[in-house]
Amino acid sequence: MANDNVTQFESGEVIFREGEPGDRMYILLAGAVELKIKVDRGETVIKTIDTPNEFFGEMALIDERPRSATAVALRRTNLLAVDGPTFETMILTNGKFALKIIKVLSERIRRSNEQVSDLIETMPRERIARGLVDFAGNHGERIHDGAVTIDLAAATSWINGHLGVPKAEVEAAIARFIRLESIAWAPTSAKTHERLALPEAFIRANDRRSGD
Repeated sequence: MANDNVTQFESGEVIFREGEPGDRMYILLAGAVELKIKVDRGETVIKTIDTPNEFFGEMALIDERPRSATAVALRRTNLLAVDGPTFETMILTNGKFALKIIKVLSERIRRSNEQVSDLIETMPRERIARGLVDFAGNHGERIHDGAVTIDLAAATSWINGHLGVPKAEVEAAIARFIRLESIAWAPTSAKTHERLALPEAFIRANDRRSGD
């Protein structure tokens, strides 16, 4: 490696864990990192870092408290580690960097408040509906009528892992959505029940991004 402060992490490798003490922040050079926090019965992803020069882990340097999230490499990832003294020097001597830190922290606080509010205040079925739409946004396939199809098993596992909802609750909510005709089985899965079709109306009603 060209720099002693540059570290490479393989896919699935934990960079740091929620609750651990932290003595450095990280700047992404290449790859992608997922930040997750613990919730009831599981974990939820709060952010994916995938743009070079994005940084994370700075809160441990600012408030000297334990890590507030777990960071995991999504693929082979190179990170530049910045320790406390270096971070302080950058803040004091580089106005543009200091301003960027302020803007990023403000945005993260706003988003964190929205996510916590969403996790606490929304009913389980609403959380599951939003989870289905979130999953469809990244893993769905749009079909001729504008609906988006998703793999049932993969979506159930994703909601369980990211929102901490037991699979039985996810399956029960999906069955209810089908009974109410809010969603349906994909045309190719009418008998096998492997894929769901989310109509445009369902996606619009449950897309958390529509209110941004």
